[in-house]
Amino acid sequence: MKFRQYSVILIFCGLIVGISIYSLMGKFIESDSGGAPLVGSIEKIEDDESFFKIVDYYIVKNSLPFLKLESSELAFSKQNTVVISFNPVGVIHRHNDVGVEIDPIFFKSQNSRVLKANKELDLKNNVEIKMANSEISSDNVRILNNGREIRATGSVRTKSLDPKSNDQILITSERVTFLPAQELYDYQVNVKGVIERKRKYEDSVTFTTDNVTFSGLLSLVEMQGNVTFKKGNLDASSNRGSIFLENYNKSLKYYSLSDDVKLQESLLLGEKPIVRKAFAEKLEGLTSEKKIILTGLPKVFQGKDVIKGNRIIIRENIETVEVDDAITNITLEREEKTKE
Repeated sequence: MKFRQYSVILIFCGLIVGISIYSLMGKFIESDSGGAPLVGSIEKIEDDESFFKIVDYYIVKNSLPFLKLESSELAFSKQNTVVISFNPVGVIHRHNDVGVEIDPIFFKSQNSRVLKANKELDLKNNVEIKMANSEISSDNVRILNNGREIRATGSVRTKSLDPKSNDQILITSERVTFLPAQELYDYQVNVKGVIERKRKYEDSVTFTTDNVTFSGLLSLVEMQGNVTFKKGNLDASSNRGSIFLENYNKSLKYYSLSDDVKLQESLLLGEKPIVRKAFAEKLEGLTSEKKIILTGLPKVFQGKDVIKGNRIIIRENIETVEVDDAITNITLEREEKTKE
């Protein structure tokens, strides 16, 4: 008789221990209908939040995987509409209109909040996002509209690979909005960038500005507001500018600046250093020909010379200046005198 009593007590104790362990460790799959968990369901107490440790959490949308999240700690809200997690590492699965999976979004951070009704994910503190050609790190990230829009704020850093030119674009700012399907970035506030060429011997470009849009589909970087631009020995500033990444080795403009353009270039004439300065309304740079075209009442100050015209062409690291106007087309070139 006592043996049976002890057996019942042991079984009861075992059940209590099992339930306790199960409440601390779990795996959950939830459907997009907002219903109860499909696997590892736990009866919720209406007045309390459900809390778990070391959890694999899933959300399925239209019978397709949407979110996978691994978390050291996880809590459900009372209405089961908000899921809060700590040290989350996971992936958002993206699909096209016919259900084929496309570039997923990998993420990790210190804290996260899932808004199930809107399929939104908020990530905070040391956030890292990785996709096929893009990486984002910042203080805060919101992933919206089923992964169609990513908004990052606070110490934003991005690294992107241009699919056509294979240039690497490194940009920092205070805010960025990224639309993955359009491969479109919109940066705002204190934007600084570096464009590194695939071939290390080719000049990189650095710039600062107020706002930048970068289109991977167009291989185009557009800058607006307080633009500074540096390439090799050339320093320039303006109010607007564009960089055409695909045109580096083509006989087309690789970069252009407009609206109050100022340029300064350090040259070496023999062993004598000189500084060339120029002012214009528009500048176009043809990198393959090492040519810079100035239009819009341009002026060039080179040593003691002042050169004016409707269209002035200067060549990088060479003192040659070509001037076009309504009457003449002349080339000015200073040659160092040779000693007899």
